[in-house]
Amino acid sequence: MVPMEVFYYFTGVNSLLRFPRLLKYMAFFEFNDRLEAVMKKAYIYRVILTTSYLLYSLHINACLFYWGSDYEGLGSTKWVYDGKGNSYIRCYYFAVKTLITIGGLPDPTTVFEITFQLVNYFVGVFAFSIMIGQMRDVVGAATAGQNYYRACMDSTIKYMTSYHIPKEVQNRVKTWYDYTWQIQGMLDEQELLIQLPDKMRMDMAVDVNYSIVSKVALFQGCDRQMIFDMLLRLRSVVYLPGDFVCKKGEIGREMYIIKQGEVQVVGGPDLKTVFVTLRAGSVFGEIR
Repeated sequence: MVPMEVFYYFTGVNSLLRFPRLLKYMAFFEFNDRLEAVMKKAYIYRVILTTSYLLYSLHINACLFYWGSDYEGLGSTKWVYDGKGNSYIRCYYFAVKTLITIGGLPDPTTVFEITFQLVNYFVGVFAFSIMIGQMRDVVGAATAGQNYYRACMDSTIKYMTSYHIPKEVQNRVKTWYDYTWQIQGMLDEQELLIQLPDKMRMDMAVDVNYSIVSKVALFQGCDRQMIFDMLLRLRSVVYLPGDFVCKKGEIGREMYIIKQGEVQVVGGPDLKTVFVTLRAGSVFGEIR
């Protein structure tokens, strides 16, 4: 397409020739969606975007007020802009007081001024309410995970307190919540993955766990598809330092692959003797 500014050579500078740019407004929203998709903390951008909407709305209102003042005649009444000082700052100040309904403005006198002010008040009430609602939704979405974590921990603490669980156990439970949240950013990753189709769950499982499973000697030479099927059945489990994964005499129901940290095989009368230390990539347990 030929830029409309080319016609400036024939018509001079005419702002109406830039009007077709508004037809590309969908590109703006598409850009925002793509930018949010690649940002780690998209809520920060949403806060900035919502604030920009508010400031731009005030800018439009300031321009309309100046146009209305010019239409009525600058300084013709107490309500219109008197033409003194910086026109944009003074008109913007009027827009802020009107849209945010602060009040304290001169009373309009003519029919045009009264109509303009009424429309301004109505639009201001709805626009400001919408902006506040959007800001609340953005902040709520940003803190949803943290609120869920706090709610789960508070419910567990309330349960342990009701049944008089020993303080030592309560402290370990609290530590587990904190440690799991810091490591995984969630309490149960299966709750997230269950919502996805099988193909997407497979892709995510491969990206997260395949590099570790492929290095395990037990699975060397195994069929690639068998490993992929097994990846879908893996689930993350967090143990705190000092926890026993399993004890002698217990029935083995799981096989463990160490992704991070160390596991010690201990024994002796006081369980202080360390026979071997297993590190990331090691396997222990049984396959059912």
